[in-house]
Amino acid sequence: MQETTITPSSVYELDLVRSVTGPTIRPGGFLLTDRAVEFCGFPKSSAILDAGCGCGATVQHLRERWALSAWGVDLSATLIADGGDLPLIQARADALPFANEMMDGLTCECALSIMSDPEKAIHEYHRVLKPQGYLILSDIYLRNELEHPMDRGIIQNAPVNSCFSGAVSQEKRCRQIEAAGFSILLWEDHTKLLKEMAARFVFEHGSLKKFWEHIIPCNGSGDTATIIKRGKPGYSLLIAQKTERAG
Repeated sequence: MQETTITPSSVYELDLVRSVTGPTIRPGGFLLTDRAVEFCGFPKSSAILDAGCGCGATVQHLRERWALSAWGVDLSATLIADGGDLPLIQARADALPFANEMMDGLTCECALSIMSDPEKAIHEYHRVLKPQGYLILSDIYLRNELEHPMDRGIIQNAPVNSCFSGAVSQEKRCRQIEAAGFSILLWEDHTKLLKEMAARFVFEHGSLKKFWEHIIPCNGSGDTATIIKRGKPGYSLLIAQKTERAG
């Protein structure tokens, strides 16, 4: 039987994923987006970029709910096309097609952990943000860091890339962000939202094991699922402010 290779972005294009997550394709929908916008206090018409925007659900929400001038970038042409007339651009998050110090804020929701070089992306976010601009990250994190190279290799080399692929501990992610010239203003655990999404997957697909078997061919899900469980994945909201030049 011919194997199906799923590209890093295409797991979020799958109907079996989007049927559970909806257009936001992440735990909690807009709950953490609204929490972050309220915390940052963006004035109306502030320039906001959503990196890893998918089909543009957050871009539309920021424009309609908060009257912000929101843009989006994503690597997936399929998801961008689903965004219709929204201002979405197909581009890499670590090579943004925007000038220096152009954005008042930048959101990256359940996307940083699927990127091949998250530190490069964080430095790029720093570049496009104005002085004192806000970086908003909501993403999977590991409550138990996977230190063994074999464990990390199995996750990273799986046929499908997901939010778990590049997940790291809270401490490691905060160090990366601070090294890029940001100050951490807020970190909150929202693992409950991840558990709620997992429960919806079980309801929709019968079990999480069945879900993994759909997206990781040739029974590769056994080791992957075990290692993911060992890492004790959680979900968090992090808000940082650009305070200095990148290191």
